[in-house]
Amino acid sequence: MTALIGASASGKSVLLKCAAGLMPIGSGRLDVLDEENISDWRPLRPRIGILFQRNALFDNMSVWENVAFALIRRGVPRQEARNRAFEILSSVGLGERAANGLPKDLSGGMQKRAAFARAVAGSPELLLLDDPIAGLDPVLAASVEYLIRHMVRRQQSTALVVTSEVSRLAERFDRVAILDEGCIQWSGAAADLPPDAHPLLEAA
Repeated sequence: MTALIGASASGKSVLLKCAAGLMPIGSGRLDVLDEENISDWRPLRPRIGILFQRNALFDNMSVWENVAFALIRRGVPRQEARNRAFEILSSVGLGERAANGLPKDLSGGMQKRAAFARAVAGSPELLLLDDPIAGLDPVLAASVEYLIRHMVRRQQSTALVVTSEVSRLAERFDRVAILDEGCIQWSGAAADLPPDAHPLLEAA
C-alpha cells in the first residue's frame, strides 16, 4: 500500500484517473502493471479497480448492481455477478438489506464501503483509491482503512491511495509518494519518510 500525498489541487486525483485510463495525458508516457507506454487500455481495465473520492455510485441501481456493474459488462452471467457482489458486500460488513437497497438509503460510511466493494469485486491487481476516508469520523475512517489493508493482503493487490490524512503514515502504509508541482518530489518506505519532506507533514 502506497500513500500518495500532496497539497490540495496538486494533481493527485488526476494522476489516479490517468493511471486508470480514464483521463488522457497531454504528454509523456504511462507505464502501468508492467505494461509500457500504454495506448490501448481495454486489456488493462479488468486488472484495475478504482474508488472515486465521492464514491460515484449509480443512483438508479441497487447497491449490488453497482458492485456487479463491471462484472456484468465483462460478460459475467448476471446471477454469478450478483452472487459475487453479495459475497464482497458481506466481507465489507454490508448485508442483504443494504445490498438490495439504493445508494441513497445508505449512510456515508456505508456508501464508502459499497464503493470500495465495487472497486475490488473483480479481484484487481491494482487498486486506485481516491481519499477513501475523506469526510468520515475517526472510528469509521479506521474501519475503512482496516478493510482496505485486509482486502489488499487477501487479494495480493497493489494499492495506490490518495490521502489527505497524513498522520501516522508509517503505521498505515508501506510506502509514501509526495506529489508537488507536477512531480513526485519524494518516494520511499513510509518508515523512512523525513518529517520535513513536505510542509503538510509539519502540521501532522
